[in-house]
Amino acid sequence: MSSAVPRPRWLPRYAALALALALAPSAGCQVSTGNADEKGDKSDKGDKKDGDESDQETPDRRVLVDSYTVVRGDVASHLVTTGSLESEAQADIVPETNGVVTQILVEEGDPVKRGQLLAVLSNPTLEAGATRAKLELSQAARDVETARSLHTRGAISDQELRTAEQTYKTAQTSDQEASRTRGFTRITSPIEGTVSVRDVRLGEVAGGGRTFQIVDLDRLRVVVQLPEKDLAQVHEGQSVVLQGAYDEDTQGTGTVARVSPVVDPQSGTVRVTVAVDPTTTSLRPGQFVKVRIEVDRHKDVLTIPRRALVWIDGDPVAWTVVDAKPDEEDADKKDDKDNKDDKDQGADDEPGFFAKLINKAKDAAADADANADADKDKKDEPPPWPLREAERADLEVGYQDPVLVEVDSGLTEGDIVVTVGNQNLRNGTPIRLPEDPGPEAARKDADAEDADGKDADSKDADSKDAG
Repeated sequence: MSSAVPRPRWLPRYAALALALALAPSAGCQVSTGNADEKGDKSDKGDKKDGDESDQETPDRRVLVDSYTVVRGDVASHLVTTGSLESEAQADIVPETNGVVTQILVEEGDPVKRGQLLAVLSNPTLEAGATRAKLELSQAARDVETARSLHTRGAISDQELRTAEQTYKTAQTSDQEASRTRGFTRITSPIEGTVSVRDVRLGEVAGGGRTFQIVDLDRLRVVVQLPEKDLAQVHEGQSVVLQGAYDEDTQGTGTVARVSPVVDPQSGTVRVTVAVDPTTTSLRPGQFVKVRIEVDRHKDVLTIPRRALVWIDGDPVAWTVVDAKPDEEDADKKDDKDNKDDKDQGADDEPGFFAKLINKAKDAAADADANADADKDKKDEPPPWPLREAERADLEVGYQDPVLVEVDSGLTEGDIVVTVGNQNLRNGTPIRLPEDPGPEAARKDADAEDADGKDADSKDADSKDAG
């Protein structure tokens, strides 16, 4: 008969203790002596410092855009064509005789009056002819006076007197002709306007070609050709907007002055003359311009700038600015965590000695997890600036003018649309308006809050020491 070896009474206690010590390392080795705690605290402080620096360096991934608030306004419909500016009064001056240029009295850009002297030519032949004609006229005048005196005394016949008088009249005509021809050497302006071109130089022979061009800048016009199908929409008095073809910022206004009553059978177009407003000074004769003839206008309609309109796959689209929506998944996780914490706090059973030891190790592990979760939550906190994002709005548009677009559907009054930076947006793209604070401003605010917190902590510590 074998006898059983008695089991020591302390064995269960030490087994439980060994189990608790075995669980402690897996919980993050929170059960340790003072030096280890101090090192752990320093490490935690270092990690916290690094975490704060990383928080301050949160990258700003927002797209900077400019915006416009949808409002009501007027939008016009236009017929668009092109043409060249010209003056109603324009003169290319060609001398009526040849001669050497001896004087030039005006330059390009100078205003001139009608009949004003522009230049003087030298032509010896014309000058000699004028001098000879004057001498012949003086001789003929003396001859006719002598003939009249002799005829009175009966010394000559009536026929001889008539011959002398006819010779005098011929000399007068020759003198007048020579004087006018000599005047051809003086180049004058036939109209009032501005010198636009000077094609002569001192000392060269002028004649047979243009010497000056004079234009009236107050009477500009554009002659355009419109298709026959648009004839019913055009009539005299309609408003016209003129834009430089290569610089749309250069603009002017005008009105339809004349509409041709016939259609060109070869081109199928109608000639339309547009009179430019005299107050328009930014446009010049010869300039190629874009002509917009207003044919209709819609009033008190929703409008957005043309810059806000984007065409995607042939459809009109605008990108609106909306507040970013919170992440529902993160909110659900937070609620689950709060419920779990509530359940843990609701446990009221009084544990034993070894259970307390085990729970202490578990609590240490839970604290480590909580610190990790806190760091993660801190990283997941929204940045310290307004959260906005882009949202696509499919539109139906109406009239479009050079500045505004009529919106029939897709937007409401007060919506904010992107006007600059809207070419590569997508739904949900984070965006930033010019008035929103950037990372630098947010960092300054955070530093100010930290400084205020440190001042408050130092004051509390001083008050405790004094107590």
